[in-house]
Amino acid sequence: MVDMNPDRRQILLPALALGLTTAAFIIAKTGRDALFFQGSGGLLRLPLVYINIATAALPLALLFVKAMKSWGARPARIGIFLLAASVMAAAAPILQPGDNTLLLAMFMFIPAIFGLLFASLWLLASDIFEKTERSAAARAFSKMGAGTLTGGMVGGLIAKGLASLVDAKWLIFLGAVMILAVVVLIAHIHGRFPTNAVSRKNEKKQAGFLTPLSNNYSLTLLLISMTGALVGLLIDFQFYAAAAGANMGSQGNASFFANFYILLNFSSLLLQLFATPKIQDKVGVRGGLMVLPIALIGGATFVTAAATALSRAVLRVTEGGLRSSVHRSIWEQAFIPVDPTERSTVKIVVDGVAARIAEAIGAIAILLWLKQTAPDGVLAMPLDTNWIGWVTLATVAVWLLVTQRMRVQIKEDGGKMKIAPSRELECERFPDQCPCTTELGKGVA
Repeated sequence: MVDMNPDRRQILLPALALGLTTAAFIIAKTGRDALFFQGSGGLLRLPLVYINIATAALPLALLFVKAMKSWGARPARIGIFLLAASVMAAAAPILQPGDNTLLLAMFMFIPAIFGLLFASLWLLASDIFEKTERSAAARAFSKMGAGTLTGGMVGGLIAKGLASLVDAKWLIFLGAVMILAVVVLIAHIHGRFPTNAVSRKNEKKQAGFLTPLSNNYSLTLLLISMTGALVGLLIDFQFYAAAAGANMGSQGNASFFANFYILLNFSSLLLQLFATPKIQDKVGVRGGLMVLPIALIGGATFVTAAATALSRAVLRVTEGGLRSSVHRSIWEQAFIPVDPTERSTVKIVVDGVAARIAEAIGAIAILLWLKQTAPDGVLAMPLDTNWIGWVTLATVAVWLLVTQRMRVQIKEDGGKMKIAPSRELECERFPDQCPCTTELGKGVA
């Protein structure tokens, strides 16, 4: 039986869980960034962090999916939240700023584990709305997405208020405490809403891992994902380089990153509520996917002309805000023309593997450059990253051209590809491929 009018608590409780988790993430991430980028040591190790996260993306995602299948989604969800809270609470009191192994591990652990937390919560929402009419479920997910971004903005405000009062490491500890509160809320949701999940057996042969290379449309999606991921990494690094070069100290860094996350989430929230539906109605999927690269063409040009900390921060807010709202919600729909038997594999390869490979390539290039710039391990600050600005501009241009080509591919392959009914659009996702929370949980951004 299809539920036409979902209970208000079906929306409110998952939205609250997502909002609190996002607030905890932003608070912990603010403390993490403030400690890691105190001095140039963290910046020198940043490319290795990118590479390590990219290397771990595939096995981490596959292990997460296997755990959900083996133990059940609900027990696995409680377990992963308790693991996150325990590790963060245990490590936070002994963290020290600068270049040290424990801080490096925590710098990678926070985005990696929160990617899993966000994924498990969105899977919970999908379970709750399994039997809800599609249009009602879509409206509910939109409201939950807005709740997520609101939580991020609130987290930024809390981090900013505490930045001048406590050491940055205690922000990570506070994030752990908030995660424990979410565990209680999740347990209540589990008890309030029985699972609607039904085991399903595949009747058709699963697509091969190289499926995205087998037709032009999937290959176009793969190229869009790779160029977009590379641009995101380059913008991230320029932003962090500007922050590290400012020498603001631990509390100054905490205040700076808190301000940034407030602005990022506020802009994303406004775009999610007011711009995304109108953009999609007027220009469609292909036009919607061109919004982000077109905006970045102007932003990257501005950065190359005025390479200041402010210009890089504006570019990062533009990229993060548009990607987590307009781009992400429309990007999900670009997979509709893919054959239903191939869609899950294409999604995994395009968003989970190809994007990480592109980020690893960019990180290796930055690492080689840093070794030439600072062979003795000491960087001259502020760091001159003008060449990264030009590479970013060129990569955005390629991204835009590939997206433009998407219209041609749809015309060429449209007769061969069946548009699947909405019920067939479900697919297994990588932990960082959830609308609205993708940008909050990715890599180190």
